[in-house]
Amino acid sequence: MAVANIFSGQMAALLRKEFLEAWRDRRALWMAICFSLLFPVLLAGSTIFFVKKHTEETTRLALLGGDSVPVLEQQLRGASLEVDVVAQGEPRALLADGYDLVLQVGEDFVEGYRNFRAPKLYLYVDSSSTSSGRAERHLQERLGSLQQLIVSQRLTARGVAPQLLAPWQLQVRDISTPSSRGALILAMVPGLLILTLFVASLATSVDTSAGERERLSLETLLLQPLPGWQLIVAKTLAVASMGWLGALLAIAALVTLMPLMPLAELGIQQATTVSGVITMGLLLLPLALLVAVVQILLALRSQSFKDAQTQLSILQLAPVTLLMVLDMSRVELGEPFWQLVPLVGQQQWLKGLLVGDTVSLPLVVAGSLVCLMLVGVSVAVGARALRRESLLGAV
Repeated sequence: MAVANIFSGQMAALLRKEFLEAWRDRRALWMAICFSLLFPVLLAGSTIFFVKKHTEETTRLALLGGDSVPVLEQQLRGASLEVDVVAQGEPRALLADGYDLVLQVGEDFVEGYRNFRAPKLYLYVDSSSTSSGRAERHLQERLGSLQQLIVSQRLTARGVAPQLLAPWQLQVRDISTPSSRGALILAMVPGLLILTLFVASLATSVDTSAGERERLSLETLLLQPLPGWQLIVAKTLAVASMGWLGALLAIAALVTLMPLMPLAELGIQQATTVSGVITMGLLLLPLALLVAVVQILLALRSQSFKDAQTQLSILQLAPVTLLMVLDMSRVELGEPFWQLVPLVGQQQWLKGLLVGDTVSLPLVVAGSLVCLMLVGVSVAVGARALRRESLLGAV
C-alpha cells in the first residue's frame, strides 16, 4: 500500500514529467548510445589488431654478406622470419627499403668460425620503427637457439657432455586456465562498463538539476506540495534509466562482438551466456541509481550549468582511475569485505561473469543492499538540500 501511494497521484505525474524530459533530450540520448557502442568496438578492434600483429606479422631480415654462410640463412629462415641474402648494400638503405632488420656478416666470419674464434655479426635496427623491438627480440631468440645448438655439437664432437654447461634444465609449465587468461585480457571491461554509467547519465543529470535551476523550472517544482525526497527520487530514476540503458547497450554490443574477436587464439574461452548478460545488467542497476543521485547532488551544489558539467566530467574519471590503480597495484581483493564496497564489488562480479567464474550470491545481495542504502542516504541529503533558500540563488 505504501508503494502504491508513493507512485500515485502527484508522484506519478512527476515521474512522467522527469522521464519524458530525459528521453526527449536527443543530445543526451545520442551521447549515451554513441559512447556505449564506442568502447566495445574499440576493444574488439584492438584485440584483433593485437593478435594479427603478434601471430601473423612476418619479420623481414636482410642478411648482408650471407652468401658466404648459407647454413646461417637456412637455420634462421622460418614461418615468421623471412630471410633475404643480400650480397652488398648499405644497411640504412636496406632498412628504408622495407626490411625490419639487417644482419651483416663480418668479412672474417668464415675463417674465425672455422678456427673456433668468436667472429662478429652486426645487427642494424631502426629504433624509431614501432616493429623494430619485436623483430629484434624475435631474431635474438633464433640466434640464441642456434648458438646453443652449435655449442652442443662442438662439445659432443670432442667427447664432452653438453650437460656440463647446463647443470639443470628449466621447464616452464603454465597452469593458468582459460578463465584466468581471460581475466587479464578482459580486465578493463568492468571499468569501462562502470564508466559508461557515468558518461551516459552525465548530460541528463546536469540538465535535470543545474539546467532546471537556470531555466527557473526547478523553482516551480519546489512550490508544489511535494516532499523533497520525491523530487530527488523522480530525478534519480530518470537519470539512472539513461545510464543503465548505456550500460545495457555496451554489454549487448560486447557480447555480440565477442565471436568476432580472436579469443580462441589467445587461449580464452567465451564464457558469457545469455543468463550472464542479464545478470550483469541487474548487477549494474543499484550502481546506476547511486551514480545518478550523486551526479544530481553535485550538480545542485554547482554554481552554474557549465560548472556542473566540469565537475561531473572530472567525477567520471575517478572510478576508472581507482579501479585501474587497484588492478595495477595488484591489491588482493579476495576478502568478502571488498565486495561490499560500491564500484569495487561490481568490478569483481562483472569480471567473474565475463570469464565464467562463480559469483557468490549472498555477497552480491549484500553488496547491492549496501549500494541501495547509500542511495537512500543520498536521497535524504538531497531532500535536505532542496530546503535551502540559497539553492536557487546559486546561479
